[in-house]
Amino acid sequence: MAPICRRPRLALCAVLGLLLVSAACSLLKQQQTPANRQERALRLAGDGKHADAARAYGELATQGSPDRDNYELLSAEQWVAAGDIAAAKQALAAVSPEARIKLPASRALVAAEIALAQNDGAQAIHELDSIAVPAAADLAQNYWWIRGKSAFLIGRPVEGTRAFVERERWLTDPAKLRASREDLFARLRSAAEHGISLKPPPKTDAIVAGWLDLGPVAVEMQRNPMHAAAALANWRRLFPQHPANDSVLALAQNQIAVATQFPDQIALLLPLSGHAESIGVAVRDGFIAAYLEQDAAMRPHLKIYDVAAETVGAAYQRAIQEGAGFIVGPLTKEDVAAVAPLDAGRTPMLALNFLSESVSAARNFYQFALFPEDEARMAARRVAADGHLRGVAIVPEGEFGNRVVAAFADELSHLGGALLDSRRFEPGQADFTDAISEVMQIHAVKGEPSTHRADATFIFIAGTAAAARLIVPQLKFHYADDVPVYSTSDSFEPDPTANNDLDGMFFPDMPWMISADPVTSQIRDSVRAAWPARTARRDRLYAFGFDAYRLVPALQSRSFSESGTISGVTGKLRLDEHNRIRRELDWAQIRNGEPVPL
Repeated sequence: MAPICRRPRLALCAVLGLLLVSAACSLLKQQQTPANRQERALRLAGDGKHADAARAYGELATQGSPDRDNYELLSAEQWVAAGDIAAAKQALAAVSPEARIKLPASRALVAAEIALAQNDGAQAIHELDSIAVPAAADLAQNYWWIRGKSAFLIGRPVEGTRAFVERERWLTDPAKLRASREDLFARLRSAAEHGISLKPPPKTDAIVAGWLDLGPVAVEMQRNPMHAAAALANWRRLFPQHPANDSVLALAQNQIAVATQFPDQIALLLPLSGHAESIGVAVRDGFIAAYLEQDAAMRPHLKIYDVAAETVGAAYQRAIQEGAGFIVGPLTKEDVAAVAPLDAGRTPMLALNFLSESVSAARNFYQFALFPEDEARMAARRVAADGHLRGVAIVPEGEFGNRVVAAFADELSHLGGALLDSRRFEPGQADFTDAISEVMQIHAVKGEPSTHRADATFIFIAGTAAAARLIVPQLKFHYADDVPVYSTSDSFEPDPTANNDLDGMFFPDMPWMISADPVTSQIRDSVRAAWPARTARRDRLYAFGFDAYRLVPALQSRSFSESGTISGVTGKLRLDEHNRIRRELDWAQIRNGEPVPL
């Protein structure tokens, strides 16, 4: 999406007059006049040097000018553009109370933009409600832009859509109009992905109603493109004159074509017997579920090889000889390491695990895994974003616990935080009193409430759902329930009765597990209905297999790196510089035993 240009909010007539005077005076004597400084600040802002522009406007505000409030507001605006919200708030605080009367629109817009930058959509709308819609085009389009984004932020997509549609009246540049529509399309898709109702109220304008009806179609395009063409055709039949037809949907239709263009034959290499059979079968069934979503006439030929019944090298060579145009698998780290040297890059391959960092692979060798270290790093980023930079961890003994806590601590350190302490527990352990008491420094005196260390602002836990259901209530029992608890997805399993003990816990997980959008729900429900006895404990592996099939055309066409991300059922997927598929998960909090998306 093209960047939306920030424009000065304040009337510049007086400034332009000063610039003309400045030009005349500079012929007589070179000196740093207020007009020179104003011209420099404008130039810096135009060049994208927002922090420098903010400082320049701040200096102008200190010169005792009657336009001091103007300059402070321009400084605040530039600080927002520079991403320094603290400095923006400081500049806004320096604006006199009289600005609410003398510069109501400029002050409200800057205050609203600061609120929006802090993800406080309600406050942004409150600021905008204090003024009428500005008459000037640049101010009006910014008013509706802020209002639209703020409404989406607080879960009011109907209001947000109306604001984006209203904004188009003030956009004359075709590129900016297209960017605004792409922005709206993305926000509607996100709202639909999070299960927010997009049902148009009675008597809704046809343009607004069309945009709202497009939200679920947008999710279908991302999560299940095999069905998207039909959904898009139906939408176009209902809204043939809608402006989205001429902009965002032309690109979307091309994306659908790319996402459903498979090679003639795919080979799937998995362990379907032996010690890894249950894992391999779950991934296979998820892969087949995605395969069956596609129209029968368009499906590629699929050949499946059991790498536990023959060596992975032999299975790989046989797949090549039998005409595979793309290979998916193998699954275990050992098999992936064994097949990597055999792959010369002629046939694209998506391995379902990661090679070690020291091993290089062919250009067409891609890697996809449900990597716990990635989740630990996501948890650290979320902890830091929530303002908790110092805390403790409780993780299991063994390699898994070591890897997860190391990744978490490393990421937190890079974000300016610190893991103060950690404790390990044994698998199957039921009493966590010692670990909790030690890591939280619980101090109990008979007859007095227990206390804990004051420097820990979060508790990070990792392990199975069974362990988490014991740790979280024991933290509360030991009076540590005032410290927020973060975890990885391993700590959550759907259960209608057992998850009340996890209330309050924050965790990342794949849409397959926690999303309420109708597209993901339909896929998940159909898979669970097809294999009811097998999906209960292997849900994430079915999702993994489903997305592995989805990735084939994106990797084959090399469109992945161009499009940026794919919204899969295992998360938002992107391809990194090492040909590894990285996932960004959704965040949820357990409330009354149920995961509530954040």
